[in-house]
Amino acid sequence: MKQFIQPRLRRRVLITSVAIIALVTSALAAVINKLYSQSYMASYSSELVAQMPMVVAQLNRAGLIKDVDKWIDSLDPSDTDYIAVVCDQADNTTWLSHEADKANLKNVCRYLPEEIPTPTLIKMGGDKGYIAYNLSRDRENGNIYQLVVLRSADSYEKALAKLHQRTAFYLGLFVLIAVAFLIAAFHWGFQPLRKLAAQLDQMAEAKRDNLDNDYPMELQEVTKAVNRLSRISHDQKGRYRHAMDDLAHSLKTRLAATNALLDDKTLERHELNQRIMEQISQMDDLVQYQLKRAMVGQQGLQKSNSKLMPVVTSLNQMLSKIYADKQAKLHCNFSDDVMLPLNKDDLMELFGNMLENSFRFCISQVRISVEDTNSYITIKIEDDGPGVKPDMREAIFQRGIRSDQLNPGQGIGLSVCHEIVDSYQGKIYVEESELEGAAFVINLPKLND
Repeated sequence: MKQFIQPRLRRRVLITSVAIIALVTSALAAVINKLYSQSYMASYSSELVAQMPMVVAQLNRAGLIKDVDKWIDSLDPSDTDYIAVVCDQADNTTWLSHEADKANLKNVCRYLPEEIPTPTLIKMGGDKGYIAYNLSRDRENGNIYQLVVLRSADSYEKALAKLHQRTAFYLGLFVLIAVAFLIAAFHWGFQPLRKLAAQLDQMAEAKRDNLDNDYPMELQEVTKAVNRLSRISHDQKGRYRHAMDDLAHSLKTRLAATNALLDDKTLERHELNQRIMEQISQMDDLVQYQLKRAMVGQQGLQKSNSKLMPVVTSLNQMLSKIYADKQAKLHCNFSDDVMLPLNKDDLMELFGNMLENSFRFCISQVRISVEDTNSYITIKIEDDGPGVKPDMREAIFQRGIRSDQLNPGQGIGLSVCHEIVDSYQGKIYVEESELEGAAFVINLPKLND
């Protein structure tokens, strides 16, 4: 579709521009021809005016003008006759010169217009052309006579034909040059579109992430919209990738808990089935939660208050099975009715990662404290493990970074916690615990009722 529209658009604009140039140059050529025609006509008429004394001398020899001074004869010493006729008001030829008679112009008066613009071009039989000049118009005995001097228009028509040829040649040359410049201008003018198409192809092939910002103003809105779409698509892919990583990380803990349950020989079959069904239910909730995060992002999830104790109790049962060899104790320094400004899924994901991290590194105990202030709720999760080195206390919240290299893991859990807390405009940081291990502190603003 793109290949069909773009050439059609270019062709339409190009044809329109060429048509405009052709119309303008044709009009210009017509004006030039008109001006040159008038110039030639004026030149010929000036020659006719210069011949007037000779015509008068010819009339004198014919006896039509009797009282003419001798100096007129000296003006025309040759025997050349001039084409001249006298016409009456009925367009009859009353007199014609010798040259007019030789040229068989006896009926020339019939071809003359009633009012002769001086000078004028007339056509006789056989397309023979003459330039006519109305010398005088007299009235005698009620009749109107006019003296007309003529000259062959052969040289005029030849010169005019050459003028037309030259005009056509230069007109064609001008059009070719104009079209060449126009094509070059179009090539230059459409360069941003070619660049845009090339960069879009590169984006489609994943060779670049966005378009350049140096496009003409007419294309700025288009390029900005494409870049916005590219960023949205890139963010969407990133959310899906992170969600799948987070899901794998969370499922790994649940699978470890399931394996621990299967290895526990002290559980009755009914209780074992119930515990496994709880893990499966939690896995299903995790899948739904991560898919929702992938689609709408962490900011798009619904915010609400949730009870902390049921979540901590469920996680404690699961982690106690996974890390049964440590026989770690979880101390909860908060009441059973404590509510945190997190929805249930975020609360489960946040404390699941935090407690799994604490159980993994602790020696024998983990402690959770909750403090309610005027506008914030502060949660502190402590363990008696090796703690976190000061130079790693900020880096461990980045995706893929772990404070230790001895234990297995991908460095995802704490980054997920940071993303969840950040989506609630809260803060999370790590400090040294009174238990001589790590203390993770979370400050969450209360939700508006």
